[in-house]
Amino acid sequence: MLFMAAACKKDSTSDIAALPVVEAYLLPGNKVEVKVSLQKALVDTNAYGLPISGLTLTISDGTTAKTLTESKTGDYTLNDLTFIKSSGTYSLSFTYNNLKVTATTKMPTKPANIALSSDTLEIPISNFDGTDEIFVPVYATWSNPNSDYHVLVFKNQDSFKTLISSRFNTDTVSSVELNTVQLAKYELAQNTFRYYGYYKVILMRVNVEYINMLNSSTKSATNLTNAPTNVTNGLGIFTAMQADTLARQLLVKEEDY
Repeated sequence: MLFMAAACKKDSTSDIAALPVVEAYLLPGNKVEVKVSLQKALVDTNAYGLPISGLTLTISDGTTAKTLTESKTGDYTLNDLTFIKSSGTYSLSFTYNNLKVTATTKMPTKPANIALSSDTLEIPISNFDGTDEIFVPVYATWSNPNSDYHVLVFKNQDSFKTLISSRFNTDTVSSVELNTVQLAKYELAQNTFRYYGYYKVILMRVNVEYINMLNSSTKSATNLTNAPTNVTNGLGIFTAMQADTLARQLLVKEEDY
């Protein structure tokens, strides 16, 4: 029984390893970019596996099909900025190892009415006598009558970045991506940010396949080979999203005394 189990596991791993990994995020008014690579080995520390070249990728909006151009090894592009619109269903297809690889996604509606309760989030300084100031959270809100999925993105705009605290902090990523699930309000906590500075605030309305990827055990949007997939005969993600950017930036700063 142990031998049979081991043999079955080996065959399954071999089958998965033979599948291509797809990564594509469609946004209205943007060119189509699709990355196709081999699955990473478990010991591989690179963000992606080896790129797959020489494929013929086709994307369709249900009426018109267009062929992508390989802009560099494993990267396929459609430079038509009018093809991806603010509505519709899009399908990707290509053949790899005599298997037809396909994926479909629907463009979600554009998010609206994003707002912050304050343009400034102040981080209290810890006092040695234990009399720390009370932290006042900032709330992000938006319209969500249909309980759609959303992701909040905060992109640090500073050229020179200042850590809020170097204690136990080995995270060098200055931008923040928050899964707000199907809510219409999100509280920004004291530990939401690793760096002081100005942040561009972007609300993304996304599909469930993107949320599934964020919720996977990898906890990473770049490790696509071990995450849930919506690609048939492949791995990875083919998804669409729309964004709304707040006009004013959020300032994360040390609290004034």
